[in-house]
Amino acid sequence: MQNLQLKISRLRLPNKASVTLRSATRAPISRVIRSGMPIDRPSGGGARFPVPSADTNASDAAPTIQPVVISGEVSVSSVIAPAAIYQRAAAMGAYKAALPWWKIILLGALAGCYVSLGGALLLTVAPNCPGLAQSNPGLQKYLMGAIGFPYALLIILTCGAELFTGNTALVTAAVYEGKADLKSLAKNWICSYAGNIIGCALGLFLFANTGLLPQLKTGAEMLAVYKVAYPIKETFFKAVAANWFVCLAVWQALAANSFGGKFIACLGPVSAFVCIGLEHCIANMFFVPLGIVVGANVTMWQFVAKNLLIVTAGNIFAGVVLVATMYSLIYGKLGERITGKTA
Repeated sequence: MQNLQLKISRLRLPNKASVTLRSATRAPISRVIRSGMPIDRPSGGGARFPVPSADTNASDAAPTIQPVVISGEVSVSSVIAPAAIYQRAAAMGAYKAALPWWKIILLGALAGCYVSLGGALLLTVAPNCPGLAQSNPGLQKYLMGAIGFPYALLIILTCGAELFTGNTALVTAAVYEGKADLKSLAKNWICSYAGNIIGCALGLFLFANTGLLPQLKTGAEMLAVYKVAYPIKETFFKAVAANWFVCLAVWQALAANSFGGKFIACLGPVSAFVCIGLEHCIANMFFVPLGIVVGANVTMWQFVAKNLLIVTAGNIFAGVVLVATMYSLIYGKLGERITGKTA
């Protein structure tokens, strides 16, 4: 090292290219790399610094400047723009529409199971906080919304499953953008709905045999009676609002580029629809039959006629009209057809 320093100190360079050990060691490494100067490292380690060759003549000592080209930049944005979200949603809908029917049923069954898992968590926590319900009912309602279904939707979106209510927006967007046809839309909706029913039935069977029904009883009975007690109009519009929240949660999750971002995307809207007391047809496939099993004074016919069919219609309206149609008008081909211009 001493010999190297001696050679450097004796080397005479033109003024424009003169380099000393002191200035080199003080130069930021980013400046050194950008300069294109040769890089050397002392034998004992330490920072790299530019060193001219000891065999170089003074007249040839000026370093060759070779600019460094940086390519392949990676976006660090946590979310994508609204127009890009819509295109991503349409592409996702096209993928779902192209799946074979048996895969959609299997993935739908998984979604129904995940909804059942989230529903069981919801029924275990908030309804069993009677003191909180008396002293702070607003907080108890928020607890019911925040614990349970947000996790279910997060599992569906990250692990892979077919949730009928989200598909009402995603596959419709694919149809609007010419990435799917009505036949594939019908296949996806029918198979995912059937799969969700199967999954919720499996979830009900699972929890009926766990010995945990006593801790689920209070909330399940209350919800089963509550959900068949309202007029058709109120039930329909509660369903519209519920799936508007759910589809927006799916939209936001598509915008996020991180797992944490997807969780936050699910947490807000899903917590809101549960906390407010809205109607989601797939959630009801688990809640109401469970309530009937534990003793609620409700029949399956009442559930289907006074809740499930009406809620399904309201959920479809929200996904198709309020989400897919609106965003296609703004960012997609529906808007292009009206204006004659690219959105």
